Amino acid sequence: MKKNILSGFAIVLLLVIFSCSPSRNEMSDKISKMELDMKNGPKVDTNAVSQLISAYQNFASKYPSDSAAPENLYKAASLAVGFNRGVQAVEIYANLINSYPQYEKIPECYFMQAFAYENIIGNIVKANECYNLFLAKYPNHELADDAQAAIKFLGKTPEEMVHEFEKMNVDSLGGGK
Repeated sequence: MKKNILSGFAIVLLLVIFSCSPSRNEMSDKISKMELDMKNGPKVDTNAVSQLISAYQNFASKYPSDSAAPENLYKAASLAVGFNRGVQAVEIYANLINSYPQYEKIPECYFMQAFAYENIIGNIVKANECYNLFLAKYPNHELADDAQAAIKFLGKTPEEMVHEFEKMNVDSLGGGK
C-alpha cells in the first residue's frame, strides 16, 4: 500500500514538473519574440540581453539533441561578444565546441574565442593560443588570414600597427629596398 502511494506521488510530481516547464515550441516562440523585441526596440536593454542569452542557453540545455540547440548557443555567444561579455562568450563557445563538434560553425567558434580573449578580455597570451589552435585546425578556412593578421598585431598599440602598415605599404611599392 505504501509503495503504491509513493509511486502515485512520484507520477503526480513528474506530471507537475513537466506540465510547468515550457514545451520546445513555447521556448522557441519566446526566443523569437525576444529577438523581435530587441530588434524593434528603440534602445537595447542590458537586462533584455541577459534574458535572451539565458533563453538561448536554456533551450540548448533542455533540448540538447534539437537541431536548433547549437544555433541558439552560437547566437548566445555572438550576443555576449556584441555586448562585451567576453568571459561569458568564451564559455559558451567552449560549450559549443565540446557539445557539438560537428556543428558547421565550429571553426568560427574557435576564431571568436580568440577574438573575445584579445578584444574583450584583453588576454593576449590566451588569444595567441586560440588563434594558433584555430590555424592548426583550419589552415584553409576563410578566417585564416584574419587569424594570422591578428597574431601579427597582438599586443601592439594602434600607433605601432599604423607604423607596420606604413612600412608594408612602402615595401610593397618598392621603396623599402
